[in-house]
Amino acid sequence: MAQGSTNVALSPWNVVALDTFQTPERTQASQWRRSWRAATTWMIGKEASERQAKQESELRALPKVKLAHVAPPIDWLPATERLKQALKDYEDAPVVLFISPPYGGHSTVVSQWAAQQDIPCLTVPTLKEPVDGSLAWVEDATQLKRWAIPALEYHFLRHTNGLQGVRELLERALSGRLGQSVMGCDSWTYAYLQHAVGLEGVPVLTLQGLEGEQLAHYFSQAAGECPTVYSTRTGKSILTSDSDQKEAYKELQRLAAHCRGHLGIAWHYWRERLREPAEDSDDSDTSQELWLLDALAEAELPTDTGDLATLLLHTLLIHGGLEDHALKHVLPFSDHEALNARFALAQRGILSSQQGRWQVAPLSYASVRQLLESRNYLVDPL
Repeated sequence: MAQGSTNVALSPWNVVALDTFQTPERTQASQWRRSWRAATTWMIGKEASERQAKQESELRALPKVKLAHVAPPIDWLPATERLKQALKDYEDAPVVLFISPPYGGHSTVVSQWAAQQDIPCLTVPTLKEPVDGSLAWVEDATQLKRWAIPALEYHFLRHTNGLQGVRELLERALSGRLGQSVMGCDSWTYAYLQHAVGLEGVPVLTLQGLEGEQLAHYFSQAAGECPTVYSTRTGKSILTSDSDQKEAYKELQRLAAHCRGHLGIAWHYWRERLREPAEDSDDSDTSQELWLLDALAEAELPTDTGDLATLLLHTLLIHGGLEDHALKHVLPFSDHEALNARFALAQRGILSSQQGRWQVAPLSYASVRQLLESRNYLVDPL
């Protein structure tokens, strides 16, 4: 069997139609384990952590240089190439959406694709434009035969006037009056716009969910010289230079299921949880023995999270993050209440700031999504 066939099967860059997206095996089991883990932690305190094979106190965070080597930033260019190939099947479609969950790379992928094709990207409107219902940014597309939007989530607000621009853009585009476009879109924004505006008939592409073996292949390839990584929970190796370690993939399957197969989220877990032995050693920077903290050790929401905090989390997700001064336009609470809730969530590590926009933090995403789904909020399709 050709090595190339194996590499294709292990590739994390499979672009598929949304209706063929699949979460990894045992995703539901992973969610059940999260709920059970929260319950047992409440009942028996830290008993579970005391049984771990390796204690966190025996480990330390990797130096930045070493971390950048073993877990470098994701290069989304292979996904861009696969998107380019996939778009050949939609040459007659006026609009094609490429969606991903938070930290899933859709904006980068569409930006790279547009640059390769020498296609202009529409300018992101200022906050004032959707607040006022301005269509000025929509007019930018009227003279273009082909155009792109890397992040559609930045082009609207859930506000009285805030949907007018994106609604008008989509109506014109789908009627064929604006040429052809490719839009990157957060999966939560897609779910909301599908509900509020309607996106029937629009082709939607996404990256297929990854299994544990694919994550192992990606992490080992990204690291160059593959280190040996052990699980602090079991003490067993979960990543080695030996590509035939099937048993080792079980722990990464657990991570894949926890992250619903999304590479961007899994990468954040991998990077944040990698550790090395804490013993002082002259060759510690070159040591190939690393450890991965329990993938489920994250900032989880309490089950009694209030309505204000829950609505704030949902609002941030469907907008791809928001700045503080935008919250008053999209939440039915006073500025003081909204900012207090945002501050409390940020203090707990549930939110993080990305280029001035508050977003659900990567290691809290699974917990937040599960909470919203359990309370019957509109959730994304990924």
